[in-house]
Amino acid sequence: LLEAAEESGEVEEVRRQLHAFATAIEGPGPLRAALHDPQVDLAAKHRVLAGVTGDGNKLVQNTLRLLLERGRIGAVADVNDEYERLAAQLERRVEVEVTSAVPLDADVEQAITTRVQTATGRTVRLSKRVDPAVIGGLVIQIGDVVLDASLKARAAQLRTQMKRAR
Repeated sequence: LLEAAEESGEVEEVRRQLHAFATAIEGPGPLRAALHDPQVDLAAKHRVLAGVTGDGNKLVQNTLRLLLERGRIGAVADVNDEYERLAAQLERRVEVEVTSAVPLDADVEQAITTRVQTATGRTVRLSKRVDPAVIGGLVIQIGDVVLDASLKARAAQLRTQMKRAR
């Protein structure tokens, strides 16, 4: 799928549409029910899928039709995740998630983005999450690596050291 999207110059469009469909089918609702129900015949499922994808990208439509025909429509989230991973590699992009106790200032976001770009040599896609449990500081996840510079983590380290010192 990625190779075909790259050849046609539609990598980002395919990513957006595949992600949107994967998100729509994940939650409870009539779309998920119709496409997963073994009592609904394949022709009806194809009509539902055609109605949902409408004027969407042909590569995405064909991929979803193939998954449906093979009884693997439930794997669309896995297909989406793998597509995201491969597209990020292709585009030399790294996903960075920053968790903080309060919303970050634009200057802090820019500083994090710049430092990660310098360290990795890749384009950064930054996503932010606010979690009051962090207390202060930041938790930065870059791919599979987690850098925990939060007060919560520091307090846990101090607790552990104090227990050992007894």
